[in-house]
Amino acid sequence: MRYILPLLMILATFTMCGGPEEVVKPPQSDDYFESVTTDFTGKSFKNPLDLKILKELDVCEFTSADSTYFATCSPENFKISPFKNSAKLEDAFILEMKAGIFPKNAEMPIPPIRHVIVFEREAGKLVKVGGFRGNLIGVRKNEKSGANDLLLALYDSDDETLFHCAFKWNGKKYEFHGIERLDYGSGFRTIKGDKKLETTQQIFQQLRDKSLIF
Repeated sequence: MRYILPLLMILATFTMCGGPEEVVKPPQSDDYFESVTTDFTGKSFKNPLDLKILKELDVCEFTSADSTYFATCSPENFKISPFKNSAKLEDAFILEMKAGIFPKNAEMPIPPIRHVIVFEREAGKLVKVGGFRGNLIGVRKNEKSGANDLLLALYDSDDETLFHCAFKWNGKKYEFHGIERLDYGSGFRTIKGDKKLETTQQIFQQLRDKSLIF
């Protein structure tokens, strides 16, 4: 089931829409991404719709006798932002969750890494259309798709490698578009040469296998 209410189902399964036979398209030119940073500060949301969305997702406590247990509905734990040009925020949004928080109704805290989950409303219900364990670091307007391209920083702790990965909206969900750059610890570099597509496909599968893309 792609329907995600409650959100606990996503945190438990870490699966991504689409089967293992999905083919990665050849990366295109490295265009400009607008930098995005999330510091999880502030005591209250500026947009009242943020609280409405969090209440529907049921991932946090509005009032809790023990605020150190389940995460409170606060900008210190969550950030909500739009990704589609023509949709209302409550119908299409990106949810960023602070690393290590304990979502309401979950059996345990999420791992010590940020979670970025993209939702769109279908038939009145919120559906996961993209999931990442990492940092959202860039967005790029895409007039053709009607939704922003996303740049995610995903870190493979086993290989001690940081990947900057681009994702594009295909009309139904976000799909992997390519590796913009990577860092093995000696500085960022890009993938070039005849084996670029093959290498990118291998990295994509590696990120999926380790649930950095779900």
